[in-house]
Amino acid sequence: MLKFTTAREAMASAEDILRQAFADRIGPGAHISALFTDSERRGAVGIAGLPLRLPAIQELLKLPAVAALLPGEAGASALFAVNEDATELSLYIRHAGRQEQTVDVPEATASLALAHLQAAPGWAGALNAEGEHVIDLRSPVPGPHFAVNLLMGNRLSFPHPLQTTPKSVVDRLGGGSFRSHAATQVLATRWDMRQEENGFPANRQFYLFEDGKQIFYSADPGDEGMESAVCRHSQNVTRITCRTRCGLEITRIISILPQYEGLPLATELQRIEIENHGEADRRLRIVYTGMFGSAAPGALFEDVLYSNVIMQGGVLQDNTGAVAAISPDYYPEGGRHDLRFHTMIVHGAEGPVLPREYCVSYNEFVGTGSLHRPSGALRLSNILHRKGPGFFAVAGEIQAAAGTKTAVDQLTGLVSDKSGAPWNDTVLADEVGALVARFSDPGAAESALEESAGFVRDYSKFLQVFSDDKDFDVFINRNLPFQVLYQSFVSRSFCQTQKGYREIGFREIQDLYASMYYFVGMGRSALVKSLLKEWTGMVFELGYAYHNFFWAGKEPGKWSDDALWLVQAVYRYVMLTGDLEFLDESCPVAGQDASRPVFETLKAIIVYSGQISIARHGLPLLDFADWNDCLKLDDTYLNGPAKEKLYREQLQAGGVFGDSLDSDYSESVMNAFLLKVAVDELSALAARKGEQDDADELDRFGAKLRERIQEHAWKGNFFARVLFNRYPDGEYTYLGAAGDGLSADPASDGSYFLNSFSWSILSGCADEAQISVMLDTMKSHLMTPFGLKLVSPVALGRVSSHTASDEYFPGDRENGGVFKHACMMAAAAMFKGAKEVSDSGLAAELGRFGYWLLDRIMPFKTMEDPFAVCGNPRFCTQYNNSETGENIGPMLSGTSTWLTLSLMEALGIEYTAQGIALSPILREEQTEFSYTLKLGKSSYCIRIRKPEGFRRMRGGAARLTLDGRALEDGLIPTPDDGLTHEVELRFEE
Repeated sequence: MLKFTTAREAMASAEDILRQAFADRIGPGAHISALFTDSERRGAVGIAGLPLRLPAIQELLKLPAVAALLPGEAGASALFAVNEDATELSLYIRHAGRQEQTVDVPEATASLALAHLQAAPGWAGALNAEGEHVIDLRSPVPGPHFAVNLLMGNRLSFPHPLQTTPKSVVDRLGGGSFRSHAATQVLATRWDMRQEENGFPANRQFYLFEDGKQIFYSADPGDEGMESAVCRHSQNVTRITCRTRCGLEITRIISILPQYEGLPLATELQRIEIENHGEADRRLRIVYTGMFGSAAPGALFEDVLYSNVIMQGGVLQDNTGAVAAISPDYYPEGGRHDLRFHTMIVHGAEGPVLPREYCVSYNEFVGTGSLHRPSGALRLSNILHRKGPGFFAVAGEIQAAAGTKTAVDQLTGLVSDKSGAPWNDTVLADEVGALVARFSDPGAAESALEESAGFVRDYSKFLQVFSDDKDFDVFINRNLPFQVLYQSFVSRSFCQTQKGYREIGFREIQDLYASMYYFVGMGRSALVKSLLKEWTGMVFELGYAYHNFFWAGKEPGKWSDDALWLVQAVYRYVMLTGDLEFLDESCPVAGQDASRPVFETLKAIIVYSGQISIARHGLPLLDFADWNDCLKLDDTYLNGPAKEKLYREQLQAGGVFGDSLDSDYSESVMNAFLLKVAVDELSALAARKGEQDDADELDRFGAKLRERIQEHAWKGNFFARVLFNRYPDGEYTYLGAAGDGLSADPASDGSYFLNSFSWSILSGCADEAQISVMLDTMKSHLMTPFGLKLVSPVALGRVSSHTASDEYFPGDRENGGVFKHACMMAAAAMFKGAKEVSDSGLAAELGRFGYWLLDRIMPFKTMEDPFAVCGNPRFCTQYNNSETGENIGPMLSGTSTWLTLSLMEALGIEYTAQGIALSPILREEQTEFSYTLKLGKSSYCIRIRKPEGFRRMRGGAARLTLDGRALEDGLIPTPDDGLTHEVELRFEE
């Protein structure tokens, strides 16, 4: 009889088997690395005595001498044990029903195994004082995201930076892929079933040959000729250094060039430096490879043949016949506006040298070998093949004199009509020619790298923190700002993730919530304004928006929360800069050849979301889904244009503009909270603008909206997430909170959604008693050791034919996973509540809970248990599995953005019309915390002092001074006077 077992059903663990078999040798808290010895899972082999959870047994069993020590009998178990400093190795074997045996480990085998185990605690690498991740390339990797870096270019002073800023993902071997504008792939991504591994394997790799023998391949750090191989991921640059046993030191520096006038829209630089530490001169051959992206990526889903036959090989040569660039030529007109290229420049003793060999056929290059050992690399064919793929290889010669260093620049990029520069038949030659001319100077690469690093440093200066936790400080000061910067110009589909070409979503404006403070801090408020206008131009006349867009919008009015995020962005910008004139600036109206002021667009959003697109409870419709896509509950939803058509017909039949659309669709309570935030913030903008009638009307509507929310959405122990209107018999009336009848857990009285808690507080709709009740409810239904679940087990299949939660096992993503983006919204809500509630005990609990959440999201904490929790130690990932704690991708999400906003909430940084309202919530154990804020040309050095315990501005004795002068109103003025100011906030005992 056959028995089928799945991963989640398999209760036995190899670790448990060893703990039982060798109970007297394994302490209860000891870490064990273990594997089953056979398919019956009755026996196990493992190692005890490790300092943390590591895949040590997997690595040891790669050694033939170690594997030979294991028993061959089914059901037998073996335990390796090491002492505390990993200098002694013992082996114990227990066969079923027999006494334990001690096995002598040969000295040579023990020495080999111990060398591995001594290095094991460092397998995950280390974070240094600069926030860089330093990794030994010969060590195992905890997960697909763990050893990945993010790179981006700088087109902030050039047209359309939101969509044209280049971006890359780089793994520890230099792999990954590279995009230019929008979703345009310069170096091809990878499309296969390898979990979240980006980039075709040939990308950014190269070979060195000497006397016809391959002596180095950049993607093979385990080669026997390698003495050491180390990767150092820094902010916006990756450095990989390898030393060979034959005396070469090879350094790779990978970055994206800043934009220069007259040069290609996107260019990625890999500088390769080869230093000869030997005593003899050497003549080396370098062969560099990559795979260009397809001009028709959609064909990769359906017709790979098509994507090959629409391209042919092409080469750009100088007047001597040298290869200035390899560039594929696409036949369809759409492919002729993005011209990919690769250029290699060898900086020899006699000056710059271009290659004179190339290959554009992957099969020809690899031949009967492999990508690690190609058979066609010793002499490239120089044949221009008539079809793809877009593989390329170029070769050159390096004269490596003893004791000298030679530099080789690899420049991969794209010339595009999206750059805003003139477009003609010679543009490829013109721009690549200018690139070659500029980088023929060996100092040009160094200058570009320093310029790129300087920009990142300047950007990060907005907020610099100084506490007694150095890991926290380095993350907040260096890596967190860069992730927020990167995300501000990249759609969620990129990074170390094989996903479709999703465009920039309207919700991604949340990234600008955080990055605008950094941009304004470096004097780039005009950039923020231009980005805001790009989003504002995606809103239709009636007030709904495109869900996503690159050069044209898509899916108008399909997701109901989209346009509401814009109001918060504009509010933050105006409060930060005081630029009220922005509200009167004209912006396009989506779908029309028309324009209107920004302020009128925001008003239209309020009318649409609060008056037209509502149902019987007076709350906004859910539509296809709101912020969280698991809530696809109305199968017959209407998108924006369809809804507008019906609404126009309703008006023609005698309806009044401003009345609601007749429907029985579901209402989103989260959208109601978002609407309340938008109403309150637009009222504040209207008042500041002098439009008091608008402000008064918005205030009246906001009060009415809060009453509706309280009356219809509060369900005794939680706010509902959705209200149903389509069940005439009342079978289901709401989703979320006790009594909804939709829990998938028989022991639970209802289903619960984290965002109902967060946004009820962020919108000011929840009262103090409700916050207290919801805290208890969250602890019972959503709290895990790894953070708060997005949602408790919920049976959405009872009310919908298809939801995203149907796609995942419990604990993963939208089916009970820890959605860290939502967790950081919750943390921001907790810090806000801690400042505002009257009950000091409740306030303290909210503060503690907020920091508890922050501590579970901080990526550097993965280094405490890297092989169990995975993730990335420098950048936030989107999810944790709520059962195992494993960090799950993607890396691009709102997590880093809302972590920044939560931190600003905790530090009390709130920009108002009168200045900064400083109202911090520090950790109870902290007695001092300092940070600097940069706003334009001025800086503020802020020091907060308090006794141990919970302290806040409300009801507490605190003294605030600016440059030694007391500020009685608690507001810090922010004149852009170019000075550095000292601010102290001292809480009394």
